[in-house]
Amino acid sequence: MTDPAGQALAIANLKARYCAAADLAAQAPDRARLLFADIFTADFAGDYGLVPLHGADAIIDFLCTAIAGNSHWLLHMLHSPRIEVDGNRATGDWTVLVKLKRRDGGMVDTVMGRYADAFRMTPAGWRIARIAFARVE
Repeated sequence: MTDPAGQALAIANLKARYCAAADLAAQAPDRARLLFADIFTADFAGDYGLVPLHGADAIIDFLCTAIAGNSHWLLHMLHSPRIEVDGNRATGDWTVLVKLKRRDGGMVDTVMGRYADAFRMTPAGWRIARIAFARVE
């Protein structure tokens, strides 16, 4: 795909699939794992403000256990995307708002922040190579 707008749309759709899988992980982690399987590069690197994550398995485990395991449901909403494509690599910044219901009678919580992502074109299409999440308190 050489059309920059088409590439940016493909990347935005990839990030939307990431959010949909993350939302699903709270109620159906096995199904979410299947969706995550074609989202990340094998050498993925992640920084969510806790421990560094290395590899696709590490991020999938983190999202399906540490994040979704404490929530009854999640709803990710992305805003204000800025995607820049440079050949087989791209970056994307997003404002994110997440509503979630804590388990065990917990409250509905709101998480706000920014994603700064790196993407790489693979033979199977665009994949997320890096995510850095910065929470806004």
